[in-house]
Formats: sequence, structure tokens, C-alpha cells
Amino acid sequence: MKILKLSVVVALITLSFSCSSDDGPTTSGELTGKWYYKEYKIAGQTIPYDDHEACGKDYIQFNADGTGANVDIWDCEIDAAPYTYTRTGNNITVSSDGESDTAQITELSSTTLKIKRVYDFYDDGNDQTVIEVYTRN
Repeated sequence: MKILKLSVVVALITLSFSCSSDDGPTTSGELTGKWYYKEYKIAGQTIPYDDHEACGKDYIQFNADGTGANVDIWDCEIDAAPYTYTRTGNNITVSSDGESDTAQITELSSTTLKIKRVYDFYDDGNDQTVIEVYTRN
């Protein structure tokens, strides 16, 4: 009987560790640095980001001092739109030209950043929930 009770206790301990919340994506990675556009996910559909040029990739930059830039490589020239940002938990608010936009970080690891935003992606007058996916080398 003692062996049976011990087996049940060991099984319960094993199950409690295997069912921890560590199974999902993490959001505790480092945000600062360059994040290259990869794709958009909208209503179960994946749309690859295809505006990269042979001479460089578009990216967003987050600096440690709360500044950053949305960088577009256009005809091999850098066009940087500066912004400021704040991060509170899994929310990030970006401000530029007197306007602010808040998004939710759904995944942040050493190589992947996923941000969920609601906006008119298709310019059709209707808002969509968009997951923007970025990668870091």
C-alpha cells in the first residue's frame, strides 16, 4: 500500500511540473535591437512581407533609451521614421508625430517578435486584427 501511495504522489508531482505555464510562447525576451519584417497573420492567413530589396531589408529599431525608428530601404537609401516607445508588461505604445498606437506583444524571444494590433490593414475601411511577425539575426 505504501508503494501505491508513493507512486501516486510521484505521478502527481510529475504532472504538476509537466503542465506548467512554460509551454506557451515567451514574452520576456529583449526588445532592444533591430527587428526585420517577416510576415503578417490575419484571420488564419499568412501574408509574407515582400518589400525587401536586394541591398537591404526593412526593419524596426528599438533603442534602450525609449527611442526607435521604422526603417524602410527605398532604392537602396535608408528612410527612417523616428518614434518613441514605452513598454508596460506585454503592451508597447509607440508615439510619432503627435499620435500614439498601443499593441500587445504576444511573443518575444531572442529571434522572434510577434505584435498584435488592430487596424485597417487592407485600407478597405474595416479594421482587422493583425499579428505582425519580425525576426532578428
